[in-house]
Amino acid sequence: MTRSYSRLIFVFAVALSALPLWGQQFGATKQVNSIAAIVNSKIITAGMVYEQLRKNGPVNILSAPSAMLERQKEIARNNLIVRELVLQEYKEKQFSVPDSIFDQRIKENMQKNGFPTRESLIVDLRNKGKTYDEFAREQREQMIFNIMLSEFVSTKGIVISPRKIENYYIANKNQYRKDSEIKLRMITLANSKHLGLEATRRLADEIHTKLADAESFAQMAQIHSDDQHAREGGLRPGWESKSKPDKPGTLRKQLEQAAFSLGQGQVSPVIQLGGGCWIIRCEEIRQQELRSLADVRDEIEDVLKSVERNAREQRWFGKLQTKAHIERFQY
Repeated sequence: MTRSYSRLIFVFAVALSALPLWGQQFGATKQVNSIAAIVNSKIITAGMVYEQLRKNGPVNILSAPSAMLERQKEIARNNLIVRELVLQEYKEKQFSVPDSIFDQRIKENMQKNGFPTRESLIVDLRNKGKTYDEFAREQREQMIFNIMLSEFVSTKGIVISPRKIENYYIANKNQYRKDSEIKLRMITLANSKHLGLEATRRLADEIHTKLADAESFAQMAQIHSDDQHAREGGLRPGWESKSKPDKPGTLRKQLEQAAFSLGQGQVSPVIQLGGGCWIIRCEEIRQQELRSLADVRDEIEDVLKSVERNAREQRWFGKLQTKAHIERFQY
């Protein structure tokens, strides 16, 4: 088995050795024909991983901290491995969907994305260095993946007991308060003042290990924080409120999500955004009116069903991986 895979790798590398390097966005040294993984006999290349990385979200390959980039690359590679396992399961089970259904869905997706004709799509694809056949294959594979998930992983048959809903409500009451407000301390570290992304993250991680209580947080904020509240130990004036459809909140969206998930006295993980790193401590929660269990029962049931569906998904993916031959490579 090992010998056959070694020969497969060698043949693949020779066949693609003439291909150009991956785009400048990902660095001139990244070659698309580097092998990132093998799933049974299917090869996943570095180029495929970087393309998946781009789809997962905007990542600046050249300036992102190396540890963060490696984590994101591993997530992208795992996404591709799981996708390939599901596609192979579709073939192994000999499932079949009429081509007419795939063709119709592709046409619908074209029109939805502003391409009334195949010719207009081909022009756009050509500008991106892609052919229509490649596009159609990707669309078909995505549809198969979604079909398989709906067949083997869904909320069908999941029943959430009233007791489980009540327990979740009791444990997460702060999520169901109307217009709850919080008072915060915050440490802000700007990349421009700490020698770039990686140095700023290292400093943030080091500071985070020293935040035992409110006093230590205030001291660290006075020493290190780069915002106008450093002299007050990072304490922000006034109360912070959540954003609403008709009214913006007092914090950036990512900071708001982290801040309002904290209990009183809790400290957030390091939050890394485009301009630097933030650490938040919840000093006080001003309790507002609590929504009734009857009012939020359906919301909680949906949350718990989603949790159980995700657990089902991971169990199914685990079964597929157990019966597959998967190799991962440095690239």
